[in-house]
Amino acid sequence: MSTVALWHGTFTINSLTHLWGSRRYETTDDSRNNFVLALLTCGEGWHNNHHHYQRAVNQGWYWWEIDATFYVLWVMSKLGLVWDLHIVPRRVRDAHGTTFAPATSTSTTEVHAQ
Repeated sequence: MSTVALWHGTFTINSLTHLWGSRRYETTDDSRNNFVLALLTCGEGWHNNHHHYQRAVNQGWYWWEIDATFYVLWVMSKLGLVWDLHIVPRRVRDAHGTTFAPATSTSTTEVHAQ
């Protein structure tokens, strides 16, 4: 039952957040941020954020964008259970209307993709 619920949550995000919500960033697709879906899926509804900068572990980038999955991962990192969490850089987060993609190397440098 839990696996089926997880699949439905994933399919819902990949479908509905490309139809309903707001677009903060110009991306090469029609992804959107949706507050209600973010609440129901523990943060996955901030889909336009995710498509803008896919390397970031957090999908909620502002204090009002609730991202419960990230909060759990952050606590786990403080306990030493997970590591190398990549947070969205401020200059990427604040670059409204611009598309960024992670560099091909392991550095945290962003490459302008337009």
